[in-house]
Amino acid sequence: MNPAIPQRCAHRPLAGGLVVPWISLIHNGHAAFGSLDAERAFRAYRDRLCQICGQELDERCFLIVHPADQARGYSPEPALHPECLPYAAAHCPMLNGAATHYRRSPVLASPPPPLDDPAPIHRAPARHATPTKAIPPAAAAPPTGTRPG
Repeated sequence: MNPAIPQRCAHRPLAGGLVVPWISLIHNGHAAFGSLDAERAFRAYRDRLCQICGQELDERCFLIVHPADQARGYSPEPALHPECLPYAAAHCPMLNGAATHYRRSPVLASPPPPLDDPAPIHRAPARHATPTKAIPPAAAAPPTGTRPG
């Protein structure tokens, strides 16, 4: 069963009928699934935003942890809302088991799918949120070993 697009993602652009995650790299109007926009990934960590929909995370959120991440002691990907995770797990080949290995080269065999919405992608202005509760410094910063852009 493939979960429907979550309501939180209704505003997100589509590429090939799939939601383009908020942290995905957009290059020349094409979604580069599997490649992260380093600036957005950092903002997701810093501002507690969902990597799929880009909205502020609630108290309850999920992390995707691959076996290699567990061995390193951190996950390089930001968290997700509980309703965004099943959609990502159903459609992401690295999560649903359809991909047999990670891409080792940025070279693509074919161009990525164009965005279904021809409107250009605009970055949201920086938002300086005031947390409603104190977040320990370790939780507010990206995991050790990651660097923004």
